[in-house]
Amino acid sequence: METKVVVSDPKTGKSYNKSLSADEALSLSSKRLGEEIDLSFMGLDGYSAVMSGGSYMTGTPMRKEIEGIGLKKILIEKGVGNKQGIRRRKSVAGNTVSQFTSQVNLKITKYGPRALDEVLGTKKE
Repeated sequence: METKVVVSDPKTGKSYNKSLSADEALSLSSKRLGEEIDLSFMGLDGYSAVMSGGSYMTGTPMRKEIEGIGLKKILIEKGVGNKQGIRRRKSVAGNTVSQFTSQVNLKITKYGPRALDEVLGTKKE
């Protein structure tokens, strides 16, 4: 299972995509949404970021208030995974990264000495 990481730079508004190897993905295992992590395992020495979201392998979004890993069906009225004002029972993923997490979204909080363009290269605007 391949894990992708989207790193967002709030200063410039740019996002960078990176596919993680199996060893790098293990560094994210058991981390939770909202947790601050050090990005040195990705080659970004000095950088740290907050996990702001992610997706399960089925494309189901992760929710911060749902504990654990795996899918759960909840009744939601608004927010991630639902249209505004409609109450529906939806499947959502828990807030903990596991081997079944296909994408993780990170927001930079602390910057290192090297520019993100240098290290991650490709950018998505």
